This record gives sequence, C-alpha cells and structure tokens, in this order.
Amino acid sequence: MRLKIATYRFMFLIAASFLAFNTVYAQNKKISPDSLKKQLADSLNTIKKAKKPFKFTVDGVRAGFDLSYPITDNLFSPFQNSIPIPNATPVAPSYKYRYEGTVDVGFAQNRFFAVFDYGYSRVERSRTGLNYTGFSYDSQGSYFRLGADYNFMHRTFKDEVMFVGFRYAAASFKHNFTYYGASEAWGYRVPRLIESTATIVDDRFVGTITESGLSANWLEIVLGLKVNVWKQFFMGYTARFMLLSKVKGENQLIANDLPGFGSTNKQGRVVLNYYISYRIAFKTKAKIPLLKKSVEGKTDK
Repeated sequence: MRLKIATYRFMFLIAASFLAFNTVYAQNKKISPDSLKKQLADSLNTIKKAKKPFKFTVDGVRAGFDLSYPITDNLFSPFQNSIPIPNATPVAPSYKYRYEGTVDVGFAQNRFFAVFDYGYSRVERSRTGLNYTGFSYDSQGSYFRLGADYNFMHRTFKDEVMFVGFRYAAASFKHNFTYYGASEAWGYRVPRLIESTATIVDDRFVGTITESGLSANWLEIVLGLKVNVWKQFFMGYTARFMLLSKVKGENQLIANDLPGFGSTNKQGRVVLNYYISYRIAFKTKAKIPLLKKSVEGKTDK
C-alpha cells in the first residue's frame, strides 16, 4: 500500500514538473527577437508621440533693428525724384529716412511671442512741372506695432523661430505741402539777376498747407523666420500684409505717405523687413537633479 502511494506521489511530481516546464517554455518562446523589436519600436513611438507639458514660462527677450530701411532708403538718400526741365527753378532733391527697432518676449517654451515695434520716418517728395512751377510734400512722424506670434516649429527647433502672427499698428505724424507757380497768366519771364546782392528775383507765388496732429492705424498679418547665426545673434525676415483702417486729422490735405505704412495710393500693401537681433535667454531651474538626490537618499536608507 505504501509502495502504491509513493508511486502515485512520484508520478504526480513528474506531471507537475512537466507542466511547469511547458509553461515556462511557451512563455520564453513567445518573446522572440522580432517581437522584442516590435515592442521596443512601439514604446519609442509612444515616447515620440508624447507631448511636452505646457508651462507658462518666460524664456527670453530678443531686441533688434531693421536692416532693409537703412539700406534701401538711408544709404541711397538723398535721391533725385524730380524731372529736370530747362530754365526751371531747381528744387531740393527728394529724400527718405526710416529707422525701426523691434523687441519680442518668448513664452511657454518659445511657443508664443509678444512683439513690440517702434520706428521713425521722414519722407519728402518734390516735383517740377512747367517753368517756375512745382510742389514738394513732406511727411514725418513715428509709429508703433503691437501684436503676438505663434512659433509652429517650437517642437523641432530650440531657438529658431518660424512664425505666423498679427499686429495692430498706429502712427502719429504731420505733413506739409508747398506749391509754387508763375504770377503771369500768359507766359513766364526769365528771373532777373541782381549783381549787387547776387540773388535771383522771379515772379513766383508760393503757397503752403501745413497740418499736424494727424494719426492713422492699420492691421497686419505677418509671416517670418528667425535663425540663430552666431551665439545669441539672430537674423530673419518678416513679411507683412497690411490693411489700412483709417487716417484722422485730414482737412485740406490728403496724406500721401504714412510712417510705417508707406504710400496711401492703395489700402493694402505687402512689405518685407529684414532684421538682426540679439537674444537674452532666461534659465529655468532644473528639477532632475532634485529628483536624483531624493532617489539617492531613499537608496541610502
């Protein structure tokens, strides 16, 4: 009897051992190299798809100035914009001076930027017509822009910016219109030279219209790029699609040139600006070293 019981126990142990071996073998067989690669790839894709947590942080300040205006306007100024006419009284050449600076502040891991632009502009245009006739127009004032940009490449680049945004812009300025012509209705006399004083005497009349305290505002949609070229220096461009809203203060004279907007011949304009800027980055406190210390403390205990 005891022999039978011992035999049964022995057979039961063999069966249990065989069953456990088959279970372990089946589990090990399922984890093949291919399945392991697949699981690893799936885990990496999950990590790639994971979005960075949104944190409202101030990341840095960038300040710069426009290069296109000084090159295209100031460098080649003054430029002659008048039509030369024989025996006509010479007029001063036309000129244009424009300067612009910009500041942007980055937020939320450079997702968003608050932007402020400020500039000054002075434009004078002169024209001559028949002998001793013509006019000159002078406009000068300042302007600002205020708006926001969204960097839709903030996940790909750390510092570079490819953005789309909007601006509200306003200008305050004054303008002056001077016109002159002949005093005779039929024909024009040659100016007389008085040798004693060496001055030119002609029979022209001169009129002037001056208006100050004018203002204008418009809206802009902007697209642009800012690239890190060296250390903390950036270069880039901004394309502006501008739509003029309103000009206030015009009574006798229609504004021909607005600071920051340009010619008023059309309600909408497209302008391209090139900027060079310097960025000051703000450092945030790292939380990983603190976590590491806490883990090491728990391990020591």
